[in-house]
Amino acid sequence: MESISADFRRGVSWVVVPFLAAVLFRLAIEPGYWTPSYVALLGLPLIFAAAHRWLSAKSAAWRIRSAVLVNFAAVNIGYLWIGVAMRAHAGWRADALVYRIDRALFGGDPQRFVAVISRPWLSTVTMLGYLGFAGFLFYLFLSEFFVLGEKTGKVQLGLMRLYGVGFAGYVLLPAAGPALDHAAALPPIRHSHFSAALQPWVLGNCSRVDVCPSIHAAVCAFTLLWTFRTRRWLFWVLLPIGAALLLGTVYLQYHYFLDVPCGLALGAAAALSVFYVQPRSSVQRSASAAG
Repeated sequence: MESISADFRRGVSWVVVPFLAAVLFRLAIEPGYWTPSYVALLGLPLIFAAAHRWLSAKSAAWRIRSAVLVNFAAVNIGYLWIGVAMRAHAGWRADALVYRIDRALFGGDPQRFVAVISRPWLSTVTMLGYLGFAGFLFYLFLSEFFVLGEKTGKVQLGLMRLYGVGFAGYVLLPAAGPALDHAAALPPIRHSHFSAALQPWVLGNCSRVDVCPSIHAAVCAFTLLWTFRTRRWLFWVLLPIGAALLLGTVYLQYHYFLDVPCGLALGAAAALSVFYVQPRSSVQRSASAAG
């Protein structure tokens, strides 16, 4: 139990430091963000840290499970409140910058390549894949919730690193995404009845600052690497869903192309840092035992 609590304590700094630094930096260069909702945003990581400090004071099962629930609540509250706080001031947006990088990389609007494969059935598949993100996230938070072990701490530490850096990216590079920034310039999607019905709902739930990096891509990469290491059969089940999710991020015009490799790199780095890298303390203990 103590090793799990130690992973949570390590993870707190990965949430608080990058996120708080990004929030303060944005406030320093754009003082117009000094609003009540933005002040509340400054307080969220401090409340989060205080909750974890209290829960990790003792290594009891109910405290660890409560810490997992705190993380899950923090992800959802943080996402919601970042949108509220950032929309309280009409500050700089990164859409023009990211879109310009996309066009430079692809020699023009990259959406023209996606338009070639546009089909109603593909719209259904990619929308289902995109909605599958919720399943990926629930799996990561609950897979080790009921049977506590070393994996519980590793998964949560990785997610804390992923979301701490990812949410900092939202603040540093706030962008709405192609469908909300320049919809009129995009090639039309050949929707199915299913995707056409859900498209307005998905766009209505976007915070308009939440595309760079793509946390959908990051969580997808994290989950696939985690299941490849621990539950290989589940990896093969999730792989096509993940592929549909990743394609859907750009096919449905929610994300710029640049967002996706940035998200994949973030998720892979978070997963590799906890699942594939042996902590230095463990290496030292092994060396001492060998000696």
